Amino acid sequence: MAVIESLFTRLQRDAEQHNHRRLLVVSGTKAWCALQAQHLNNLPDLLWIGEPLRGYAAVSDAELSSSQSLPHIKPADLHLILGQTTSSVVFNAWDGFNPNSFGQIAGALAGGSLLVLVCPDLDEWPDYDDPEHKSIVAYPYETVDAGRRFISRVVMLLEDDAYTVIYREKNALAGVEVELPDVMTSSQEGDDEPILPNRTVDQQHAVELILSQFRRGRRPAVLTADRGRGKSVALGIAAAQLSGLDYQQVLITAPDYAAVDEVFAMAHQLLPDYEYSKGLMQHGDHQIRFLAPELALKEPGDGQVLLVDEAAAIPVPVLSKLLQRFPRIGFASTIHGYEGTGQGFSVRFKKVLDRETPNWKRIHLKQPIRWSAHDPLESLTFQLLLLNAQAVEGQVLVEAYRAQGDDTIARFPPVIEKLDRDQLIEDYTTLGQLFGLLILAHYRTSPGDLRVLLDSPNLHIWLLKIDNHVAGAVLVAEEGPLPSALVDDIWSGKRRPRGHLLPQTLVCQEGAKAAAPLKAGRIMRVAIHPALQREQLGTALLGAVQQYAESEGWDYLGASFAASTDLLGYWHSNGFETVRLGTARDSVSGSHAALVLAALSAEANRLQQHLRQRFLEQINYRLSDDLIDLDIPLVCRLLQHGEGSFELTPHDWSDLDAFCHYNRSYESCAYTLHKLLLVFLKKVPESRFQIFLQNDDFLLLVERNMQQKSWALLEQRGQGRKQLMRQFRDVVVRVMAAVKEG
Repeated sequence: MAVIESLFTRLQRDAEQHNHRRLLVVSGTKAWCALQAQHLNNLPDLLWIGEPLRGYAAVSDAELSSSQSLPHIKPADLHLILGQTTSSVVFNAWDGFNPNSFGQIAGALAGGSLLVLVCPDLDEWPDYDDPEHKSIVAYPYETVDAGRRFISRVVMLLEDDAYTVIYREKNALAGVEVELPDVMTSSQEGDDEPILPNRTVDQQHAVELILSQFRRGRRPAVLTADRGRGKSVALGIAAAQLSGLDYQQVLITAPDYAAVDEVFAMAHQLLPDYEYSKGLMQHGDHQIRFLAPELALKEPGDGQVLLVDEAAAIPVPVLSKLLQRFPRIGFASTIHGYEGTGQGFSVRFKKVLDRETPNWKRIHLKQPIRWSAHDPLESLTFQLLLLNAQAVEGQVLVEAYRAQGDDTIARFPPVIEKLDRDQLIEDYTTLGQLFGLLILAHYRTSPGDLRVLLDSPNLHIWLLKIDNHVAGAVLVAEEGPLPSALVDDIWSGKRRPRGHLLPQTLVCQEGAKAAAPLKAGRIMRVAIHPALQREQLGTALLGAVQQYAESEGWDYLGASFAASTDLLGYWHSNGFETVRLGTARDSVSGSHAALVLAALSAEANRLQQHLRQRFLEQINYRLSDDLIDLDIPLVCRLLQHGEGSFELTPHDWSDLDAFCHYNRSYESCAYTLHKLLLVFLKKVPESRFQIFLQNDDFLLLVERNMQQKSWALLEQRGQGRKQLMRQFRDVVVRVMAAVKEG
């Protein structure tokens, strides 16, 4: 038996004894790794992630032929096996080290399994031209231009980890014996026997919480857990039990169906009489069905049950709308996971739950199911991928920022610095605080973002520190100019070079070839700690970015994001203008992508004014076409900084008076009402604007007039034509008064 086979067998026996997952690193030249792979392939039930290594070592034709049929899966297809029990696997890092894929497969392994990481020699791995670099470099950068910080950090952590076994070509050739370290035996205290198959005490309590909360009306249930705690199985048990009660429609939503495959598998196991197909279980009038978040928002809500899995990967505004629509709703979230971390979900959504449904309850599943407590691979994976990164405690920042007893004096004034990313490799504190802050700030932050943060060659990072704690950050991607030889092909949609989101969108989607020769800074993230928001710290960070951009000769700054009233208001208040709103809604957020610009050069200013004028010319038409379902507050925000050519004439004021007080028909005054709304949105102060956004009658008027929704559609909400007219007349009186007051 070869050394690697013996080592694998001994390590697997140890993993089985403790019901743990273990990591074996096989590190050397590609030919040596391929030879070790041939020996590993003699072992049963081994799955390769990436292409199996073959053809590099001196092996027989028979051995090489047998390797052609080895079970393997591409990293991009790993979602297809999530929720399944996976045997020991070989992760081929020669094919590329994708952080998300590594986290996915580690989470899919059960206790007693091995994860074998095959990689270049640890001393040389950071300099290896990893195929994954293609995904993090923008044209015209090549893969060799990508940073080497991420892998350098991985190597340091692997070498420092007491429970990772490293089998190196250098050591093997020197005859060094590989020792297995002792492993902590998992504590059995509190590990009660499962009540039912695939069901732990934690899961039983979670199901009981959902059922009890739903019996009492609008009382949401929230389940949180780290990976491997059976959260999705608990949802499947709950779905089956709810469907067996009085609920004919049990709806399941998640960012994608792969996230809930385990939910349906568990529900079907408990309800074998139900007809079962992908995303649908049915028996008579009873259904358990999957809907994307955007479609779930269109369901009536009353009389239905909604279970939301991987809620952390869904924007809080969408979760808030689901909460309002469904009286009986349960949320489940992975706190530390590759899908997106639940830490931001816990912080931001808790505020919504406290405000909207104060009787909500939460349970946290602690007991691992697929492996025992103190699992070595879980601890290592958390470190490698920074799944456990934590932002600074809010109270620490507040106490450092404000002098005791005086809220007007900064105790430790904020310090803004442009980050040298080389410092992050060994500065675990700053890196952890930074990544933890990004996790809090954005629902889709994943381990892949860590590699982008460390290694993307066109990325710039500014930190805002208070008493040396990271309290804010901004990430900026340098984009443009686009090569003149490619502009026509980009404009026609034939080419899409890597990166350059802003200029390519402007050239290809808006037809603005003038954007091609300009240099831009795309603001990818602006993150301010929740404890210090609304202190103008984000504005200070953007000011530092603008100062740097001007010194470097950049033409403009810009950003692209899921449009919302608050976000557009934020960017507008910082001098950015909306020049584009995408046509399609994101399937998860349900939002259109907005693009905002802030010109820094004369050329960019001309481009921005041209694009802004086109946007305003088109928006009125689009509001009754592809944007007819756009949220009304967002409609108002988009039109708030509209054209200044609209002025109300004496004739207009007379028509408005006739509409409000003398029963003039809506249709005869519709365009005058349109002018009134445009003037109102442009002239009214922000404080008054916010008040009107809370007025349902005002929002109805915008729906009818700006989006030209039919009377029949508005009347379906339970209000007849006469009642709507009374409401419109009343609100127009208030709008007229606000315009006159200025």
